[in-house]
Amino acid sequence: MMRLIKAAFAMLAALAALQAPPSAAKNVVADVDQLASVMKDAGYKVEIKDMKGERFIAVESSGYKYAIFPFGCDDAGKNCKSVQFFVAFDPKSSPTLEQMNGYAREYRWGRVYLDKDGDPAVEFDLDLEKGGMSAELFLDNVEYWEAIMVAYADWVFGGKDEKK
Repeated sequence: MMRLIKAAFAMLAALAALQAPPSAAKNVVADVDQLASVMKDAGYKVEIKDMKGERFIAVESSGYKYAIFPFGCDDAGKNCKSVQFFVAFDPKSSPTLEQMNGYAREYRWGRVYLDKDGDPAVEFDLDLEKGGMSAELFLDNVEYWEAIMVAYADWVFGGKDEKK
């Protein structure tokens, strides 16, 4: 009888281990090196760059080049809290403020504006504080960002008066 009870407990423990979430998986945080590595492993063309002592990721994908900047970092540039995806375009004719406002009213995701040079820009912020997120969810957000960026670029370079 004791063997049967031990066997039952062993079987229950084995089943519980199979259903437990993997604790060895490391979440993605707002670390430039880690983010670049995750993206590179997923097939993205990435390069870590430095601008005035601030490191960021330069990405080439979906026919465009964009940047991922860390934010909320400590004085050493570590322990960052979030990242921002950013791209600005240089069309022959920039949208008017009225057109930009119309786009912003119509589309929920991505913050759009005219930069200091009058070029249309779009940003997408991602909070990675409090333990970050899985690599899969991070890459899903990258795909979402790229869809936003491409749709905005299509609008900027083509159909400013059309609803998409």
